[in-house]
Amino acid sequence: MPNGDRQSISLGEAAKQLGVTRATLYYYLHRLKIETVKYQLDKKTYMSHADFERIKTLKEQAKQRGTQGNQDKQPDGDHPEAA
Repeated sequence: MPNGDRQSISLGEAAKQLGVTRATLYYYLHRLKIETVKYQLDKKTYMSHADFERIKTLKEQAKQRGTQGNQDKQPDGDHPEAA
Protein backbone atom coordinates (compact mmCIF):
# COMPACT_ATOMS: atom_id res chain seq x y z
CA MET A 1 0.00 0.00 0.00
CA PRO A 2 1.12 3.57 -0.60
CA ASN A 3 1.15 4.73 3.05
CA GLY A 4 4.79 4.91 4.05
CA ASP A 5 5.74 2.97 0.92
CA ARG A 6 8.86 4.55 -0.60
CA GLN A 7 8.31 2.54 -3.77
CA SER A 8 5.46 4.79 -4.92
CA ILE A 9 4.58 8.47 -4.82
CA SER A 10 1.26 10.16 -5.50
CA LEU A 11 1.06 12.23 -8.65
CA GLY A 12 0.08 15.29 -6.62
CA GLU A 13 3.13 14.96 -4.40
CA ALA A 14 5.38 14.22 -7.38
CA ALA A 15 4.17 17.35 -9.20
CA LYS A 16 4.73 19.43 -6.06
CA GLN A 17 8.27 18.12 -5.55
CA LEU A 18 9.14 18.63 -9.23
CA GLY A 19 7.72 22.16 -9.20
CA VAL A 20 5.34 21.50 -12.10
CA THR A 21 1.59 21.38 -12.59
CA ARG A 22 -0.28 18.09 -12.70
CA ALA A 23 -0.91 18.73 -16.40
CA THR A 24 2.85 18.97 -17.02
CA LEU A 25 3.41 15.80 -15.00
CA TYR A 26 0.81 13.98 -17.11
CA TYR A 27 2.68 15.21 -20.21
CA TYR A 28 5.90 13.70 -18.83
CA LEU A 29 4.13 10.44 -18.00
CA HIS A 30 2.75 10.20 -21.53
CA ARG A 31 6.02 11.16 -23.29
CA LEU A 32 8.12 8.80 -21.16
CA LYS A 33 5.52 6.01 -21.26
CA ILE A 34 5.38 5.78 -17.46
CA GLU A 35 2.67 3.65 -15.93
CA THR A 36 0.55 4.76 -13.01
CA VAL A 37 -1.43 2.75 -10.49
CA LYS A 38 -4.58 3.30 -8.43
CA TYR A 39 -5.31 1.40 -5.23
CA GLN A 40 -8.77 0.33 -4.14
CA LEU A 41 -10.58 2.82 -1.90
CA ASP A 42 -7.91 5.45 -2.59
CA LYS A 43 -8.71 8.47 -4.76
CA LYS A 44 -5.06 9.21 -5.54
CA THR A 45 -3.04 7.94 -8.48
CA TYR A 46 0.55 6.81 -7.93
CA MET A 47 3.73 6.28 -9.90
CA SER A 48 6.84 4.35 -8.92
CA HIS A 49 9.45 6.24 -6.99
CA ALA A 50 12.05 5.03 -9.52
CA ASP A 51 10.08 6.70 -12.33
CA PHE A 52 9.77 9.86 -10.23
CA GLU A 53 13.56 9.93 -9.82
CA ARG A 54 13.95 9.36 -13.57
CA ILE A 55 11.79 12.41 -14.35
CA LYS A 56 13.63 14.45 -11.74
CA THR A 57 17.00 13.54 -13.28
CA LEU A 58 15.84 14.25 -16.84
CA LYS A 59 14.38 17.59 -15.75
CA GLU A 60 17.67 18.57 -14.07
CA GLN A 61 19.66 17.54 -17.16
CA ALA A 62 17.37 19.61 -19.40
CA LYS A 63 17.81 22.60 -17.10
CA GLN A 64 21.60 22.24 -17.23
CA ARG A 65 21.54 22.04 -21.03
CA GLY A 66 19.39 25.17 -21.11
CA THR A 67 21.70 27.19 -18.89
CA GLN A 68 24.77 26.06 -20.80
CA GLY A 69 23.21 27.20 -24.07
CA ASN A 70 22.34 30.60 -22.59
CA GLN A 71 25.96 31.34 -21.68
CA ASP A 72 26.76 32.05 -25.32
CA LYS A 73 23.82 34.40 -25.82
CA GLN A 74 23.93 38.13 -25.22
CA PRO A 75 21.34 39.76 -22.97
CA ASP A 76 18.43 41.30 -24.85
CA GLY A 77 19.65 44.86 -24.27
CA ASP A 78 22.99 44.22 -26.01
CA HIS A 79 21.66 43.45 -29.49
CA PRO A 80 22.59 46.03 -32.12
CA GLU A 81 19.48 47.67 -33.46
CA ALA A 82 18.63 47.29 -37.12
CA ALA A 83 18.43 50.59 -38.97
